[in-house]
Amino acid sequence: MKLLIFAVFLLVTLFQVKCQTDKQKELLAQHYKQCVEQTHVDQNVLQQARAGNFTDDPKLKDHILCITKKIGFQDEAGHLQKEVIQKKLKEAVKGNEDQTKKLMEACAITNQDPKLQAFNAFKCIHHKAKINLL
Repeated sequence: MKLLIFAVFLLVTLFQVKCQTDKQKELLAQHYKQCVEQTHVDQNVLQQARAGNFTDDPKLKDHILCITKKIGFQDEAGHLQKEVIQKKLKEAVKGNEDQTKKLMEACAITNQDPKLQAFNAFKCIHHKAKINLL
């Protein structure tokens, strides 16, 4: 049953990511699987976050931090990699420079807590641009 739930969530994740190549989708799926195994995030909490309801759940924050590190949004120390974020956001908004700039200004905000920084960035990107990287 858990395998079936995992497969469904994996498929939903792949279909929700905008403007991704097949290779990027495959990498994201691998990252997702590794982060779920590492963080043991509740699938219901993760599904709610995909729908835009980001609950204050420690395992969700761990999962998002794991994903941000794997996709290059944050380095291992938790520092934002703004060039990477900007490039990926620009791809997701189909090259719209103005929208990319607005998202960067609103969402790529440095915070001393890497988990909170990742959580807030994903939440902001989802709410402002409907881009879901979970």
